[in-house]
Amino acid sequence: MPSRRRNVPGAALGGRGRGNRPNLHAATQAGPLRRDSPFGATRILIDGRNVQRALERGAAPGSMPTATLIARLRAAFAPPTEVELILDGHAGPTPTGRIAPSFSVVFGRGVSADHVIAERVVEAFRALGPVDSDSVLVVSDDREVRAQALRNGCRVQGTAWLAGHLAARAVAAGARGTSIGHGRPPRTPGAPRDDGSSRDRSPR
Repeated sequence: MPSRRRNVPGAALGGRGRGNRPNLHAATQAGPLRRDSPFGATRILIDGRNVQRALERGAAPGSMPTATLIARLRAAFAPPTEVELILDGHAGPTPTGRIAPSFSVVFGRGVSADHVIAERVVEAFRALGPVDSDSVLVVSDDREVRAQALRNGCRVQGTAWLAGHLAARAVAAGARGTSIGHGRPPRTPGAPRDDGSSRDRSPR
């Protein structure tokens, strides 16, 4: 079986002169590949608006506010997986930077999220090399974003994969919630606890 070929890093999408770029220093750092990662990657870059529109599909526009998107993603991923949600536009009241362990939010502030993701994957290729750059996973349905990621050896997944992961985590969280008390009904306030002493001890 031929080995998978890695292409050299390509130019970032929508490249602009350094003097025109805001400071978009990576909030997360590339690290060595962890084979025990549940996603096969240690770092996930999420194309925020692309995912937001996909999750709103079939519902009214604006039905998935940015704050709700952030909350759902935070609940769906946990350390040691580093997640970076990258969004077009300006933050406004939305918190930015590392807002939770292994979870960061970045706004382009005049530079597109596509451009920021392209910079991230080029940086990952240069830092990790052609073998371990697949420790980075990009989540987007945008054809150009996905192609750029693949050219730099990163993994890609679409918004359908992320929606499935969010749904599975929500189901798992609901199952954990219903397991509290091992299925026993809640005790009536003021009622004595059944410690076994009140059981029917009449002969059978």
